[in-house]
Amino acid sequence: MHNHETIEEPRPLLAEQPTTDQEPDQDGSTAVYWRPAIFCTLIYLLMGIGYFVSAAPQLRLFESIICQQYYKDSDAFSAGKGNGIPEHLCKDGPVQAALAQLLGWQSFFDNIPGLFLALPYGILADRYGRRLVMTLSFVGQFAGMSWVMVVCWLGLPIRAIWLSSAFLIIGGGSNVAASIFMYFNAAVIIAEIISPPIGSFLMQRSLWVPLLLNSACGAVSILLSWYMPETNPHAAAGYKNDYTGISTSSDDEQLPCSPAIEGNGSLEGLLVSLKDSMYAIMTQKNVLLLVLSFLIATFARDSMAFLLQYVSNRYSWSIAKTSWLLSFRAAAQLLQFMIILPWIDRRMGRRFEGRPREKDLYLSRISIGAITIGFAIMGIAPVVEVSVRLYLG
Repeated sequence: MHNHETIEEPRPLLAEQPTTDQEPDQDGSTAVYWRPAIFCTLIYLLMGIGYFVSAAPQLRLFESIICQQYYKDSDAFSAGKGNGIPEHLCKDGPVQAALAQLLGWQSFFDNIPGLFLALPYGILADRYGRRLVMTLSFVGQFAGMSWVMVVCWLGLPIRAIWLSSAFLIIGGGSNVAASIFMYFNAAVIIAEIISPPIGSFLMQRSLWVPLLLNSACGAVSILLSWYMPETNPHAAAGYKNDYTGISTSSDDEQLPCSPAIEGNGSLEGLLVSLKDSMYAIMTQKNVLLLVLSFLIATFARDSMAFLLQYVSNRYSWSIAKTSWLLSFRAAAQLLQFMIILPWIDRRMGRRFEGRPREKDLYLSRISIGAITIGFAIMGIAPVVEVSVRLYLG
């Protein structure tokens, strides 16, 4: 039996916020509560549109470059020198193996900055403001994307695109940006629904148009993030104290296990805070397992390019046609998030009444098991219809 006792907090976890019916200040400062939401929605919508519009064209561009190198001394290269080698000739095993190797190492290198810099940049975001870190993240991604385009345009060795991961040191990459405003994933899902058909249409005319559109979306996102109102009131006020030292009472009492950064913003103070955060993660088994699961989920999220390549190669689909699967998957995800998962959650809530943590853990295990089984079956599916159904599920 559970002993339900009233636990009184010595102080609230979150600082008190103004009520929604508060009169606006003369300078219109209350606009900060709705303007960031609009900015973030536009930013993630633009970034999502740019990414999903260019995902399939970029994959096809890499495939085309590798294919041209493979057929360089053959008749196919001479025949297709003006318009490119036909895509069906690029499905040979050596070409696809080289493409898979290129994508695999690119995904690995892209995740290294986020793996080591997510926590430091998170501390900087809480101290100096989320807007600055978010803008730096978009600048790094834009620089990396530009480098990939330069490599492809100038005909440099295709493996030189791996150097684009070095630019992600600026801001920590997409993982840092996603962790700052994770609640705007709905905008990404909407972008994933509408963008692949646009990219499929554009890539049949030119592979470079979707890539340039992605660059334009990235540039606009940088501008929007820079002019977005700061959502960290501590940083917006220009305070020098640590965010964990924000007090809602008259005293300067600190929260336990959350020491303030000392040294007035010095590097030494940031390193001390990083050390304390790492200690908290490493000494808490559940937190450590959760961090490792997010790490695996990050690599799994980057498997989209592999899936496009796999379906295109296994079932002899063009990459432009295969990109439509992204829209179908996003629509299926939207249906799951809005209808299926809430229904399952309510049903399980009745069974695990009073035990929400056990319910969430059980639901997570079922979801992970279903995803694992789905990918395994998709790998051996004899016909495309089975793979598509499991991909959407």
